Amino acid sequence: MDDFAPADVADHHSTAAVAQSVDTLAYPISPEYVKSWTPVRALCELIANALDEDPAARIWWADGVLTISDDGPGIPEEGLVLGYSTKTDAQIGQFGEGKKLACLVLARTPEVGPVRCDTVGYGFTPAVERRRLLDGIVPSRSTDGTEVLVYRLHRSDRTRGTVFTVACSQDLADQATSRFRALSEPGYQQPPGYGACVLGGAPGRVWIGGVLVSTMPGLLASYDLPLDAKGLQNRDRTVIEAGALRDAIRAILANSEDQQVIDRFTQHVLGGGKLREPEQYFADIRMPLARAAWRTWARTHLPALCFFTTSGNEEAKLDLADKGYTELTASGLPHEQLWAFMDRLGVEIARTRRVRHYERTRDTTTWVPLRQLTAAERTVLDETQQLVRRAIGAFALDRVRVYSDSDESPCSDGFYHPRTGDVAIHRAALTSRHRARLVLLHEAAHRVAHRGGGRWLPVGDYHDRTRGFEHMLSDFAAVLLDYLAAGTALPELPDAPASMSRALRLAPADDPAVPAVRRELAHLLLDQLPHALTAGSFADEKDLVASTGVHPDYWRTLTHPKVAGHRQQRGGRAWDYDKVALLAQAAGVHPPVVWLGYHLCEGPIYGRARRLPLPTDDVRGCSCGMADYGAPGHDGHPNAGQPPRAGHQRVPWTKKMREATLRACADLQSLGDEYAEQIPALQALLDGRTTAVIGDDSWHTPARALLAVERRRLRLDITPA
Repeated sequence: MDDFAPADVADHHSTAAVAQSVDTLAYPISPEYVKSWTPVRALCELIANALDEDPAARIWWADGVLTISDDGPGIPEEGLVLGYSTKTDAQIGQFGEGKKLACLVLARTPEVGPVRCDTVGYGFTPAVERRRLLDGIVPSRSTDGTEVLVYRLHRSDRTRGTVFTVACSQDLADQATSRFRALSEPGYQQPPGYGACVLGGAPGRVWIGGVLVSTMPGLLASYDLPLDAKGLQNRDRTVIEAGALRDAIRAILANSEDQQVIDRFTQHVLGGGKLREPEQYFADIRMPLARAAWRTWARTHLPALCFFTTSGNEEAKLDLADKGYTELTASGLPHEQLWAFMDRLGVEIARTRRVRHYERTRDTTTWVPLRQLTAAERTVLDETQQLVRRAIGAFALDRVRVYSDSDESPCSDGFYHPRTGDVAIHRAALTSRHRARLVLLHEAAHRVAHRGGGRWLPVGDYHDRTRGFEHMLSDFAAVLLDYLAAGTALPELPDAPASMSRALRLAPADDPAVPAVRRELAHLLLDQLPHALTAGSFADEKDLVASTGVHPDYWRTLTHPKVAGHRQQRGGRAWDYDKVALLAQAAGVHPPVVWLGYHLCEGPIYGRARRLPLPTDDVRGCSCGMADYGAPGHDGHPNAGQPPRAGHQRVPWTKKMREATLRACADLQSLGDEYAEQIPALQALLDGRTTAVIGDDSWHTPARALLAVERRRLRLDITPA
């Protein structure tokens, strides 16, 4: 705050003192209007106007006078009209009434002396005076006239800015200036986004754009709302509607990643403290980065083994206590907030561990180890597997297990397990090559219908006696007839990379139905995992995932990848870029590499309607092997049954996929070097300038190149000396 008047202001005061009133402007406003306004609020209105016009406005008190000076354009004639306003959401004012009402309040207040305004070309002094209309002809309850606000106008030679001078006590001036954070806190910046939580000073204060508008006792912190929240106030700007204020405070807290803010609330709640309704925000914390910040706090401040309990969990509580667990309590929270609070911290409720699926179903199938098969049985199994893979594709079968008895499928010679992607064949079926081929081709149709592969996309109805499965089985027969009619031999299978050999198999990270780029990503993450556990001091893989606040399904999907086109009703998508980024950072891998490694192969089919693939000859030249608009590269326009339009491969990718990939490109640009080199290829895919055809993964090259660069950076292919 300045302690002296600039020269131009001092000179102006000397000339203004002798200025003569040449006109008057009377406002038909009663002095009783806005009774709730205090002189402090009136001074705040004048200060706010100055800051709106000039963020560097000067406000100081000296010799019994508060001076408010700005270098703005001055007050035009329209500015004297009640209700006229050109304020924007970036300014404090909004109704065009503040200056007039402030002058009214100051003029009617006995402890405030003369008020003077000098602006460009003119000035005025406000006063409360009695006025009669038409020389008293208009009837009046008082013979002396009615008190109204009057501006006594005078000429001024001022060419820039506005100066208000108000004769008042220093205490009154200090109260007014202290309501502005820009004046009391050096370097203050307007709060971004939803606003800011202020931990310093007395709690319960509420600012809008740095201007104190309300005080709410009982809050744990103070809050500075952005300027566009000024619409939450009533017209005389004395009250913020309770529901709107609650929503604004919760939005600030729910999106905060500040560890000090989290610490303030968690320590208070864990200590048994209560919170007022606006600060009961834990159920509103949904953004990935905010949730991860809570898990970071929990890892730093909470015991490794802890739990919370509610009614009905007493037995589990005693059991956990005996095992060395620490109970956390939050007695001041309502029940629904308690659950949300503990969930954000990653603390589980005390309850008996659920019986896992494998424990409920174990011993329902009697498996036969391969070493127990006879040489003839092993030969039939190996030859049949190779035959099916060569005819349909390497993705048709992955792991094939042999059983002698099963409660899961007791009346058949084999079954497909959708959870693992494995195919099982009864040992008795290995006594005949024909019977073994029938079983494995049948189960391969289940697997491909469920998981997809090559030119086939997954379908929802892949079980026996369903249309999707029957179509897939018929399509397999047509493929075999094509080979027979052409008189060509079945293609040979490519040699499997060393990292995908049976000895090192990480099912389903090596599932041949999964695109190679996703398999390479899974191996990258799993190879990097031990280093990430050491660097982050994580106890295990579960601890690493829990530290991010991201649902474990995301990590499970990245390390146990799905086929392209797979759609799960719940979980298993790993689509959200922020969540993938949190997991990637915890693992020490660059986020855009992980996101592109998993999702690039989804590019042209994500978000599009899926149709059953038809043999290429039936599509009339459609190279993607699809008979409808749901094919990769089509524009997605719902003209089902219509032939694809010419040049359909050159249509840009869908909006959601495009936005996420552009975000990944921006991150690659910031990484630079070999990472940024892949951006043109990615942009060509987005714009439809590179054909993306199911069954041909050459367009996955940018993502695979990034994975190779990342492996070199992490030195994962270097054997320790």
